[in-house]
Amino acid sequence: MIRSLRKIFAFLQRDFLSEVSYRLAFLLQVAGMLFSVSAFYFVAKMMDPKTAGLDGIQPFPWVLVGLAFQYYFSTALYAFSAKIRGEQMLGTLEAMLVSPTPTSVVIFSEATWDFAYGAIRVTIYLVFATLVFGVKLYATGLGTLALGVILTLLSSAGLGILSASFILYFKRGDPVNFFLSALTTFFGNVFFPSALLPAPIQWVSNLLPIKWSLDVVRGSLLQGKTFRDLRGEILNLAILTLVLLPLGLLFSRIAIRKAKREGSLVQY
Repeated sequence: MIRSLRKIFAFLQRDFLSEVSYRLAFLLQVAGMLFSVSAFYFVAKMMDPKTAGLDGIQPFPWVLVGLAFQYYFSTALYAFSAKIRGEQMLGTLEAMLVSPTPTSVVIFSEATWDFAYGAIRVTIYLVFATLVFGVKLYATGLGTLALGVILTLLSSAGLGILSASFILYFKRGDPVNFFLSALTTFFGNVFFPSALLPAPIQWVSNLLPIKWSLDVVRGSLLQGKTFRDLRGEILNLAILTLVLLPLGLLFSRIAIRKAKREGSLVQY
């Protein structure tokens, strides 16, 4: 366990040093985030606070959380496939996957910095909105929030690993991420409530982890709800996690086994 943690930390340190070497790019990204939050603040002024599905939350905080955690979800979704593709092109993927390190440790280590950086971005969104636009955040449900975030990462990681497996198996660009991103943006309760969708297709939202993730995050962070209040949403998110994460790891093993057998780990 300690050895695995050391390896994960080594990956984290490597990617952190690479990121901070481009200071101007980081500062420009932060400026872009602040502008996007400001833009959504004024866009939200056009929304009716009584819109179905807002559940008593003001439009701007509701959209803000959707914006922040959609990015977090996308990070988890794209991190694995992007890292795998990058290691393929650098020619280092084969060396990592044939090492004594368990495959699951290698896969998660590759995306550690992306998760950490995603958390930093979410924090910047929320702190800026609180200080500048007066968004009120509740601290009473932090334990519930933390549980929701962990389950969000694990469930979306399952989808991300599945996407990376597609690249390893077929050696082609991955259409899975594009489809899932479009699906979650439209059905995921991100920028508008799924209650506004036509009744015959609203059920699609219930199949997406981000829908339940946002219900937990908005409930705990913007309404101060406790675990008891959100236990149904957390249960649904946990069920999706228990399905998606093992499925992603299973397909990654199949893809890696095939690539090793064919000697194609360095092909792209």
